[in-house]
Amino acid sequence: MRNFKLTSKRMLSVEPSITLMITSQALDMKNAGEDVIILSAGEPDYITPEYIRKEAINAINNGFTHYTQTAGIPQLRKAIVQKLKQDNNLDYDISDIIVSTGAKQSIYNVVESTIDSGDEVIIPSPYWVSYPEMVKLSDGKPVIIKTEKNKFMLSAEELERNITERTKIVLINSPNNPTGVVYDEKTLKELSEVIVKHNLLCISDEIYEKVTYNGVKHISIASLGEDIKERTIVVNGFSKAYAMTGWRIGYAAGPKEIIQQCIKLQGHSTSCPSSIGQAAALAAISSNSPEVEEMHNTFNKRRIYLKEYLDKIDSISYVEPLGAFYYFIKVDNFYGKNGINDSVSFAKYLLEKANIAVTPGKAFGNDKYIRISYAISTKDIERAIMKFDYIIKDLSE
Repeated sequence: MRNFKLTSKRMLSVEPSITLMITSQALDMKNAGEDVIILSAGEPDYITPEYIRKEAINAINNGFTHYTQTAGIPQLRKAIVQKLKQDNNLDYDISDIIVSTGAKQSIYNVVESTIDSGDEVIIPSPYWVSYPEMVKLSDGKPVIIKTEKNKFMLSAEELERNITERTKIVLINSPNNPTGVVYDEKTLKELSEVIVKHNLLCISDEIYEKVTYNGVKHISIASLGEDIKERTIVVNGFSKAYAMTGWRIGYAAGPKEIIQQCIKLQGHSTSCPSSIGQAAALAAISSNSPEVEEMHNTFNKRRIYLKEYLDKIDSISYVEPLGAFYYFIKVDNFYGKNGINDSVSFAKYLLEKANIAVTPGKAFGNDKYIRISYAISTKDIERAIMKFDYIIKDLSE
């Protein structure tokens, strides 16, 4: 009998999602009747605004339930072109746009369509959990650059230092998950000069673009000149800004040659995105609804409320988030106490002792931190603070 392994070496190199593991355990506890406060989920607690839901219902009732073009319906792609021009000062043609099953697929499409075996992708840490695994799935090599000393932003100097003959892509996420950091124009300009100098590609994940605070404005690196634009693939979507996580609609905009390969890949993987999801996304992007602005204002109020509490705790630290809806909190002062030795055991301790679910920083490439989300109700944040305060005092004794 022929001897072979049931799974590929490539899949064995991929780590399971720690974020999903903690959330799954918390949901199991909740389903068993326990009162669990979930601060680990990366999605708004709001339901999708009514005007978007109505358009989806209309699409169903009108029979818009069949396959669409692989790259997405022309109406939505045209609306994305208009959005990128209006919001980001970026000029694209409809053929430069692909709509996918979430921004996650958009990123994976680009990675799979651009790198060959052994090519290197530079990823600043902390990073979104799936970035390195996508590179591994594409048989590439993730090159992780720590950014803690630079307030969680990749510097041009560090980028230059880590470029090799195999470097193909630099992956930037701003506003950032998990830190909430928003890259400023000066830093982006310096990074773009290095990327252009070495003729690299850039993936700019801008999924949290509309969730910023204190007057800070998101800037797309692709808008800083034609040289960087022709090397950049801008990725965005509807999940975070419009509370549409379950609709699974994202998009990528970039050089036609790359986008056409992404369309080819998508045609052989998932085919087109959901027709109903696309109808909903078209409604979302075509309107400036007060519901969306109200949601973002509420996030900011929660952010400020949490900041006032966190600032009172001497044993932790963080960089103030000016985007997204997370705090990335340094908790390694508690390691060595009560069986806690890393971010995973700290998260498990919180879940078991206080019924609070947070995400270990290990998932994002920095084991000294945890991520908490304030995209939950203010009431639950208040309850979580009371429980967290008890744990902190207990560990500080």
